[in-house]
Amino acid sequence: MKAIVVTDQSAGTAGMKLVERPEPQPAINDVVVQVHASGFVGTELMWPSTWTDRLQRDRTPSIPGHELAGVVTALGYGTSGLSVGQQVFGLTDWYRDGTLAEYVVVEARNLAPLPGDVDYAVGASLPIPGLTAWQGLFQHGRLQAGQSVLVHGAAGAVGSIAAQLAREAGAYVIGTGRAVER
Repeated sequence: MKAIVVTDQSAGTAGMKLVERPEPQPAINDVVVQVHASGFVGTELMWPSTWTDRLQRDRTPSIPGHELAGVVTALGYGTSGLSVGQQVFGLTDWYRDGTLAEYVVVEARNLAPLPGDVDYAVGASLPIPGLTAWQGLFQHGRLQAGQSVLVHGAAGAVGSIAAQLAREAGAYVIGTGRAVER
């Protein structure tokens, strides 16, 4: 399969190379997904998990990218809740190879069914901003119905999701943004 790899942390995105890699194989509770759309955050190349595993061992060359949308092509032993041929979206583990490849192995718990009316590119753009908005509102902010929420940057990726989640939770939402985003 084709994949984009990084081998030199100091090179930044200029050090990314398109290479041929073997197709990944699923372990217990893993899913292989054929990637149709992927998300990449430029700062990933500064994250320690791009370069090492959980035990701090070097794991280069590594494949960056964490957000994805695609189709399940294989299931690991014991995997339940998903099926081959199903459209999914989600996040890869930070310490595993990422989504800038034709295929990726993902823990099944990190995927959700992609509704049929949601485009792959939209599905791949939701996980990190959505998780950020959710954590800010409900885990850190402990938002409850009836409260008021001020969302700065309400027209941006995180802000637009935060405004929708807060409203759905029964909060009064006030959004700010730049005039150019109006």
